[in-house]
Amino acid sequence: MISLNEAQQTAVTAADGPTLVLAGAGTGKTRVIVERIIWLIEERGVDARNILALTFTNRAANEMRERVISRLGTERLAVWMGTFHSFALYVLRREIYRLGLNASFTVFDEADQLSLMRRLIRELPATHVKVTPRNAIGWISRLKQDLAEPDEAAPCRFEEEETCRLLWRRYHDALRRASALDFDDLLVLLVKLLREHEEARDKYRRRYRHILVDEYQDTNRAQYEIAQLLTDGHGNIFVVGDEDQSIYSWRGANIQNILDFERDFENARVIRLEQNYRSTPHILNAANELVKNNRHRLGKTLNTQVKDGEPTRFYLAETAEEEAEWVVDQVAEMGKGAAGAAVLYRANWQSRLVEEALRRREMNYVVVGGVRFYSRKEIKDLLAYMRLLVNPADDESLRRIIAVPPRGIGGVTMERFEEYAKVRNEPLLRVLRDTEHDQTLNPRMRDSALAFVHLIDDLSYEAKRMPVRDVVEQVIDAVNYREFLKKSDEKDFRSRVETVDEFVSACAQFDVQQSGGVAEFLQDLALYSEADELAVKEGAVTLLTCHSAKGLEFDTVFLLGLEEGLLPHVSAVSEREIEEERRLCYVAMTRARKQLVMTAAQSRTVHGLREERDLSRFVHEIGGRLQRIKKAPRETPAERPAMAKRSGRRAAAKPAAAPAEEPAQGAIKMGTAVHHPKFGRGYVMYTTGSGSRLRARVRFNSGRVAMFMVSQSPLQIVEGKKK
Repeated sequence: MISLNEAQQTAVTAADGPTLVLAGAGTGKTRVIVERIIWLIEERGVDARNILALTFTNRAANEMRERVISRLGTERLAVWMGTFHSFALYVLRREIYRLGLNASFTVFDEADQLSLMRRLIRELPATHVKVTPRNAIGWISRLKQDLAEPDEAAPCRFEEEETCRLLWRRYHDALRRASALDFDDLLVLLVKLLREHEEARDKYRRRYRHILVDEYQDTNRAQYEIAQLLTDGHGNIFVVGDEDQSIYSWRGANIQNILDFERDFENARVIRLEQNYRSTPHILNAANELVKNNRHRLGKTLNTQVKDGEPTRFYLAETAEEEAEWVVDQVAEMGKGAAGAAVLYRANWQSRLVEEALRRREMNYVVVGGVRFYSRKEIKDLLAYMRLLVNPADDESLRRIIAVPPRGIGGVTMERFEEYAKVRNEPLLRVLRDTEHDQTLNPRMRDSALAFVHLIDDLSYEAKRMPVRDVVEQVIDAVNYREFLKKSDEKDFRSRVETVDEFVSACAQFDVQQSGGVAEFLQDLALYSEADELAVKEGAVTLLTCHSAKGLEFDTVFLLGLEEGLLPHVSAVSEREIEEERRLCYVAMTRARKQLVMTAAQSRTVHGLREERDLSRFVHEIGGRLQRIKKAPRETPAERPAMAKRSGRRAAAKPAAAPAEEPAQGAIKMGTAVHHPKFGRGYVMYTTGSGSRLRARVRFNSGRVAMFMVSQSPLQIVEGKKK
């Protein structure tokens, strides 16, 4: 057995029975699983065919397989290693006949699901409230992952639920007619098979006498049931995980699976891996100081034998622009060492200022888990509108936005317009303008084309005399773009709206810093595009979100935006949600090997408006473990836990109080907790407009999302955390 520390060796050679290995960040969990498999085969004499190793990604499974092969050779490898979904598919191909289904079923991917759901929604009775395909699929998926079905007898909690219940039945009827399963079905039907068919359950229990699960903190209810059903009887389940790195509840992961392991499996043992091989003591001490504030954890304290290294530093900038410039200055000083540096942030839109600062320096960078800010679909859509306002002959921009959002001009009609433009050698917009006199088109098509022309004409007139920010706002409002994003992509709606808001902020920044209008803005952006195409070479810095960084490590990590409303995110309101944000911050911090630098801004432009920001509670919790590069504003001890609401966030620890009589319109802002007499409690996702035209989009605890004109709505501000 290759070199293992004492705790690792204890885990690898643990006796039969349920074992939970709490493996902290950088403690060698993959090595422990691999060595456990090899030890079972070579030292215990276990037949490799009796070992089942489950994980969450094909990449992780392949890494595990390659390590085992390198030690045992391919001729001795008979261990079943793969994801939960691939194992479920393997079993169902052989056993699904027991459930009365055809073994030649196909598996629908996300695109197949969306296509099917779109058709089903089109076929809904007119009396049903419309929902988006992603919203309906997400609603169904959440129930499936919890092994639940809609309770037909229960009253609907929100208007869309009745529609989703009907779609549930029709969706599954359609899948059955097509002899198809979706990814959630793979897990649900495997649970059903193991629960209801004793012969099949015993067959796989006898075959797999040793079950190993990686990343156990990420299991959902269905995956938990599969592991429990397969081990009931012999009890040989060996799971590795870290409750402090559970950051995927929005994907269905249930942290209680790891927290309740000792309760769920009789005579379970817990082994803690606390020796970190990645980070310096300064980094680990800061991370430990943060995560110990979570109540829902089993507890461990990481330590290391690595030398002290650089102190963990904190920089408080006056503005978000200064924050980005300062970080890029630090990266520039690293020279070739920048190849080992990463800039982490909570939301994708935060990359924009860093990207611009890097481009100005002509420094190479790569964006992981996303696209460059100005290459994102939302930004390209809005830029296409702006280009068409400046240049009516820009046919490429028109083609992009003619159906964004949909306006009744389909592909066949556009082909006809394209042919007209080619014959007449005229721009498409002029062809659309002449449709008023084209009697070969039906009235609906003519009206749609003319409505688009009038929209562009009106916006073009406004664009000549307005600041860039106001022009963009006019476009967004005129085409109802935020609502279009919600309908087209419910799953990532909030992230995409935040990207749009950051683009508005970029336009507002241009208005302040430079003279000129939309044409000048587009010209400057075109110049940036050339630098944007710089090849990623040696010395490139990596930009990515905190979620994307899990499983990775870097010599130097810059963690941006340690502010209330960013980290923790504005959507985290309950204690459980705040704890997951704290774990996310912990994960980001422990990606650093040699140096960790955390930053925040005292003000940031949000949705085009300069906003004062409050320092994240996480900075206060880390406290003296951070070396302050720039002194933060003076605070009294009473102010720190209060977490004043200037940035739109509030403390989760405040007790609930009765709703206020009437909210002042200025008090309604991002993150504000509100109550509606019909829809109940919720929080403000974002606001737009001002004064009597102030509008707020609210997500209610029921899951419903709605937009309100604040001056005319019965919204009331409440204190306390979301229930």
